[in-house]
Amino acid sequence: MLQRIEFVGPDTPIFSAAGKLCRPAVCRLMAVGDPVTTLVMFSGGMDSTAMLLQLLTQTVDELRVHHVHMVNLEGRAEAERVAVERIVEVCRRRYRPFRYSESALDFSGLEAIPIDWMAIAYVACQVAIDTPRCDRIAVGALATDTDIVNRCARQRRLFEAMYECYRARKLGEPRIEWVYPVFETPKAALAALLPPELLDLTWSCRTPVRTTTGFLACGTCKACRARAGVDAPHLSDPGEVTG
Repeated sequence: MLQRIEFVGPDTPIFSAAGKLCRPAVCRLMAVGDPVTTLVMFSGGMDSTAMLLQLLTQTVDELRVHHVHMVNLEGRAEAERVAVERIVEVCRRRYRPFRYSESALDFSGLEAIPIDWMAIAYVACQVAIDTPRCDRIAVGALATDTDIVNRCARQRRLFEAMYECYRARKLGEPRIEWVYPVFETPKAALAALLPPELLDLTWSCRTPVRTTTGFLACGTCKACRARAGVDAPHLSDPGEVTG
């Protein structure tokens, strides 16, 4: 009999009506028959890398890891691509195999920066339908993220509205939940949990500085400030990651 970690989903909310955290992100270890598939929305940042590591080492779920190239005026897509490719290679080599895929949303012609969680909800819906037995979507949200209670709720509602269109065509699974494996873990603790080889590969900066050999983290964007006190990596060259 296989086992897997059961996480809290939208039907067993991690938030009370008052918006306070009411349950841990990981509920219980369940015995199951056939393994299920978890869709892991992966950015290449510290939070999503820690989430991926936890799912690889603490569950036997089949994983489909998906990265969205978010092309916009921030100019972070290429730096994230380099980080994601290297992290995926290390995780496959050190832990266990998993399916990896990617897609792109190109907003480079817009002056406004689209909201990431809306784009992720849209892509997650399309990829979930493309993934047999997918009944779970994992994201690396943290309790300290800005407006996280409302943002997670809106993201799930947006996803569910789109997913209903596929269910009307008898596609997808009857029930699909969103899970938050590292929700309660402080960012400094996430950094401590990641092996140095992985931590050094993660990329968080939203507005990287392009150099002649690659990218440097700006050090001033919201994501960089959130990593204050953590040894943030620099992608100085597409073929080399330095600290």
